[in-house]
Amino acid sequence: MRVFSITDVSNFIGNELIKDFHACMFHGWAERDGKGFPHDTKVWANSEAPSNLMVSRTVRNIPNVCRPSTHLVVCNRLAEQLQNVPGTRILPVIFKRLVEIEYAKGDMTWDRYGDCDPRELLRTMPDVAEFHGKIGTYSEIQTWRLKDVVDRYESCREIEIESGTPPMEETVTICVSEQIMHDYPILYETGRSVLVEESVFEVLDDCIDRDFFIVRTFEV
Repeated sequence: MRVFSITDVSNFIGNELIKDFHACMFHGWAERDGKGFPHDTKVWANSEAPSNLMVSRTVRNIPNVCRPSTHLVVCNRLAEQLQNVPGTRILPVIFKRLVEIEYAKGDMTWDRYGDCDPRELLRTMPDVAEFHGKIGTYSEIQTWRLKDVVDRYESCREIEIESGTPPMEETVTICVSEQIMHDYPILYETGRSVLVEESVFEVLDDCIDRDFFIVRTFEV
């Protein structure tokens, strides 16, 4: 069985297309329970009564797949195709603030917005009410953590996989099996990677922007 790991790019050394500014605009800034990422409350598919993820973002170049916090956030079309994936819970995202900030890959002229943390821009620029009626529905795909299910399976084996963003990638060891990926086709792996079974990956594949995500493949 082929399994895919999806990791959001988090290191921009030598990257001529995107920097931290672009990544913030692409993914948006997330909050849950009044706490902003990365300190937002972490919830999983097995968490009881989780609150919805709140996202502030620009309405320019909205991706179909992004990751403002722990889990992937997808457009309504993808959410409908993934609604019956076992071991997941799909909750609508609430857009707290929608703003208009231009950004494009390779454009390094964000200084026109001043010497400001891009997260602060998303948190403080005026919300544009009319955007909320046009953006459509996006949903968070909440998953289980691999470490919370692995002990249920005697068939799992240790596999070394790459994790992280070049040039800071590292090799990590995980325990996984075909049966785990069958029962939980999307799993959060310790770190910043999401593990995805092949049939689910086929749904997401064309919508994953490889400039903002790293996709790796391994055999189970």
